[in-house]
This record gives sequence, C-alpha cells and structure tokens, in this order.
Amino acid sequence: MNNIISKISMVLLFGLLMIFKISAQEVLTLQQCKRKAVDHNQKVKSALSDLKSSEASLKLSKRSMLPVLDLSSSYTYLSDPNQMIVPGYELPTVDGDPSGVYSPGSTTDLAYENSYTASIGMSLPIYMGGKLRYANTLSSLSLALAEDNVDLTKSELLLDVETKYWSLVSLREQKGVVEKSIELLTDVLKEVRNRYETGVVTKNEVLKTQVELNNSKLSLIEISNNLELAKMSLNQRIGNGILSSIQIQDSIIFIPEKLSSISFSENHLRNRPELKMLNNQVEVSKVEKKLVNADYKPQIVSYANYLSQNPNHYMEQENEFTFNAGVSVSVPVFHWGEKRLKNVQNKMAIQKAELNLDESTELIVLEIRQAIFRLKESLVKLNFTETSMEQANENLKLETNRLMEGVTTTRDLLDAQLQWQESHADYINAKTEVKTNEAKYYKAIGDLKI
Repeated sequence: MNNIISKISMVLLFGLLMIFKISAQEVLTLQQCKRKAVDHNQKVKSALSDLKSSEASLKLSKRSMLPVLDLSSSYTYLSDPNQMIVPGYELPTVDGDPSGVYSPGSTTDLAYENSYTASIGMSLPIYMGGKLRYANTLSSLSLALAEDNVDLTKSELLLDVETKYWSLVSLREQKGVVEKSIELLTDVLKEVRNRYETGVVTKNEVLKTQVELNNSKLSLIEISNNLELAKMSLNQRIGNGILSSIQIQDSIIFIPEKLSSISFSENHLRNRPELKMLNNQVEVSKVEKKLVNADYKPQIVSYANYLSQNPNHYMEQENEFTFNAGVSVSVPVFHWGEKRLKNVQNKMAIQKAELNLDESTELIVLEIRQAIFRLKESLVKLNFTETSMEQANENLKLETNRLMEGVTTTRDLLDAQLQWQESHADYINAKTEVKTNEAKYYKAIGDLKI
C-alpha cells in the first residue's frame, strides 16, 4: 500500500514539475521578439543617444539668436602699492624767475591698495552674415540624419530577428516531421518483424527497416540540437539569457497571397533611410558652403553693460555705477584668397556627396529588384515543393497499402517514406525561404517595421 502511495506521489510531483516548467517558458510572437530586440540592442541605444544629442544641438542653435546676459566681478588687493614721492620746490613766475612761493612735497600711490569691478552685461547679435540661420539649418539636418540612422539600425536588427525567428519555426516543424517519420518507421518495423517471424520476408528486410529507423532517430537528435542552438541565438538577440527557456507562438509558417503581386516602384526609394541620409548629407554640404561665405561678411553685435569699479575714472565719487552701450562691427577685408579656396573645398564636398547619392541610389534599386526576384522565385519553388509533397503523401499511402497486401517490398516502402520525409523538409525550407525573402524585400523598400 505504501509503495502504491509513493508511486502516485511521484507521478503527481513529476506532473506538477512539468506544468511549472511549461508555465515558466516565455511564449513570444514575432512582434514581441522585435520589441525586445530593439529595447536591448546596444547599437540602437547608441543611435538613440545620438538622436537626443542632435535634439539638444538644435535647441542650442536656436537659442544662439537670443540675447545673452553675463555677470562678472573681480577684486585685487595690494599690500604694498608702489608710491611716487614728489619733493617740494619754489614756484616760478610767468617769466621763469623765482617767485618766493614754496610748493610742499607730496607722495602719490601708483597703484590702488583695493581695486575691484562688478558688471552685468548683455549682448545681442544683429547681423552675422547669416551664420546663425545656417547653423540652425545644419542642426536640423543633423537631427534628420540621426533619426534616419535610428531607422537604419532598427531595420538591420529587425531583419536579423526575423531570420532567426523563422529559422526557429522551421526547425520546430522539421522536428515534427522527423517524429512522424520515426512513428511510421516504428510501425513498419513491427509489421516487417511479424512477417519475418511468419517467414514471409528475410531478416535483411528487418535490418533495412531498423537502419532507416536509426537514421531518423539520429536526424531527430541533430534537429533537436540545432533547435536549442537556434533558441540560444534568438535569446541573445532579444536580450534574454542564452539558456532561457522560450517558446515561439508561430507553429505554422503562413504565406500571404499578396506577395505574388509585388513589383518595383520609384516610391520604394523614398523610405530607404540610407538615401534619406545621403540626401541630407548633400544639403549639409551646401549649407556648409553658405556658412563659409558668411564668415566673410560684416558681423554686427550690440552690447550694453552696467558696472561699478574702483578706481572709476568716469565718476566723481567712488562706488558710483556706470552704464555704457554700443555696437561693434567687424568687416573682413583681405585674407589672401581664403574665401575662394574654401569655396573650392566645399564645392568638391558637394560634388562628392552627390556622387555618393547617385551610386547608392543605383545600388539600392538593384537591391530592391533582386529582393523582388528572389521572393517571387521562392514562391514558385514553394509551389513546386507543395506539389512534390502531395505526390509523396499519395505514394507513401499507396506503398503502405501495397505492403499490407503483400504486393510490394519493404525497400519500396522505405524509399516512399524517405521521399515523404524529404519532400516535407523541402516544403518547410521553401516556406522559411519565402518568409526570409519577404523580410528582405520589406527591408529593401524601407518598410520593415515592428
């Protein structure tokens, strides 16, 4: 009785452990994997940091057009200021003769024992040749570049996540195919053994079936190992621990019908972050040229100061406040051809940026067309493998019935089973290839999103 109770307890405990293990596994959809990857990825975080920095730079450039208010002060103490001693002397008359009037000597400080200054001043740029406006434009373009860089980094990451995700789905489906193959071969092996015991077939037929069964079991071990490695790879990409137990929600690869009607359009180029970045780089080069020209235009700045100082040579009494205001003008006159040479440099930079844009546009057009061709090619391949799978199903069914009726050999059934397994594996690989090429297509047209 106690032995029975112990066995029941062990079964219940094992069941609870299995339920806990299954519940502890994280079930993830493709969208969840993408979100986790974006939240975890260091390159995306770095791109977002650059974006925040560009936003701050834009705010700074706008504020450079506003008045600036500064407060400054200083104090100096001299323990032994230098003195000038003037001796007494007799004052002369207008004719230079002695007047009999004596001027006493005196001592004068050449420096003050205590000297200080305190001022509050405001300055406002009036005209800087357009430098402030162009700097603001450059900051806006830098912000756009940072935003496009974030999109580019995300798209490359999302493509990698999709590839790993559908690879994991594929391995799981292939594992199911091998398990069904093992189940089928196990039944065939039982039937062949029964026929061997009755003398209908030779022992060689039994051994052939056993070898095929062993091969399928070995394939199951290899696929199981590859499945675990694929989980580790996906865990690393989405920020989980490498050995974390996860399950993916998709078990069947669904192929949307709209993929067969895709075609190239010039509008696809508008969404590519690389082209957006290169277009902005051309604009940056043009604005930098204008910024150089602004350095050689007049610079006008107004200022106003309110100060108190000791000594104060502008006031009658010490500690009185002084106010002054004015405008400063700086006009570049001659700089040995600096402006012309810098314009040549900027012109070459603009030309280089435009050439890079043209070359990248051609390459991206080629990339999009290749992505479309490969996707359509994989769709055709999928149709072929689906037909082959249907034929293999019918052939296996036929050979199984013929073996039961004793009108075929074990070798024919094993060949039909091998064809069935290979056709299902090819079909799964074809579906995986379609999903991967679909992701590459959306990435090529700049439309790969979470």
